[in-house]
Amino acid sequence: MWWRLGPRRSTEMWSTFSRAVVIGTGLMAPGVATALADAGLSVTIAGRNTEHARRAALDAAALGEDGTDIPHSDISAHVFRGVNLVVEAIVEDLSVKTELFERIAPWIEPDTVITTNTSSLPLDVLADSTSRPNRVAGLHFLNPAHLTSVVEVVASTTTDQDVMERLTELAKDMGKLPVRVNRPVPGFVWNRIQFAVLRECVHLLDDGVTDAASIDAAVADGLAPRWTAAGPLATADLGGSSTFGVIARELFGYLADGAEVPGPLGRGEPFYEWDAETREAVDRLRAEALRTGRQLAHRRQGAMPPPREC
Repeated sequence: MWWRLGPRRSTEMWSTFSRAVVIGTGLMAPGVATALADAGLSVTIAGRNTEHARRAALDAAALGEDGTDIPHSDISAHVFRGVNLVVEAIVEDLSVKTELFERIAPWIEPDTVITTNTSSLPLDVLADSTSRPNRVAGLHFLNPAHLTSVVEVVASTTTDQDVMERLTELAKDMGKLPVRVNRPVPGFVWNRIQFAVLRECVHLLDDGVTDAASIDAAVADGLAPRWTAAGPLATADLGGSSTFGVIARELFGYLADGAEVPGPLGRGEPFYEWDAETREAVDRLRAEALRTGRQLAHRRQGAMPPPREC
């Protein structure tokens, strides 16, 4: 059964999370704080200094449904008192994250769940930097965190099962679909799929098969609507699994592989000539698509049959 897409403004949740600290003041932290606050949690944003934290808290309040003020603080012992969830959302650097985990570990109560928003870094290394690796897990929000429908709940090799269950329920309380990752693999689930598709797109462009606009049209206007309605695996079922199997055996050997990153992506260059106006227009369009996607996700989950054991 689908959970409601929207906030449940009560702290009487099965997940039992009531007070959270979001550590970070960059791109992701305000949206993460907003998503948690809209689910009924009392949230504080903590940063390296109070001014950065104040700006992030103002950004979070602007994103929220009712403009609720979110407290802010520097990263110090007092902010973790009575907190039962920590979400780290700082720079994607393993040494910086590890140093932070080691620093805050003595300030955190024994049963507090510590999560990281990392999208690719080794979760076991981060968990081992604390004195309680069984209470550490990944909670990977997609950007923008307050609008996207999915959050990855990632287990390290030492994460307790009750932590995974509580975080899964928290994701539902935020109106999101929890993507459970049962063991840590590089890139988890979402980024592995995203970059597998991106690798083939870059390969087709670099090989001169077609241009960037045609590739984006094939995905945005061809694949995306089908996958929004059913997802790639269900799309294969609806198109005929035997037919998709024949095509897969024919094509898989021709698809891009290897670690080389060709073309503009490999050089760190853009694919389009962006200016402020076009970027703003596409950002607005993407936000509209994400809001619509949340509504369609509700309907898709209600329509889908249960998956088979594979």
